[in-house]
Amino acid sequence: MSGARHRAIVALLVLLAIAPLLALAPFAPGAVRLAGVSLLWWYTGLIAPLAATLIVVTLLWRRVG
Repeated sequence: MSGARHRAIVALLVLLAIAPLLALAPFAPGAVRLAGVSLLWWYTGLIAPLAATLIVVTLLWRRVG
């Protein structure tokens, strides 16, 4: 595997690790509400999937180009 692929895998694993940290961290940062919805929901439902998509698309774009 190339170095770029290793960095992408690490980045995706970090994205996965953040969700439990938000849920279990002291003072419950995942329970903070933005627009009536918890930060944990925003992260797991929108931010992490978009970031993962951007990471994979960037990796594929570099591989093709």
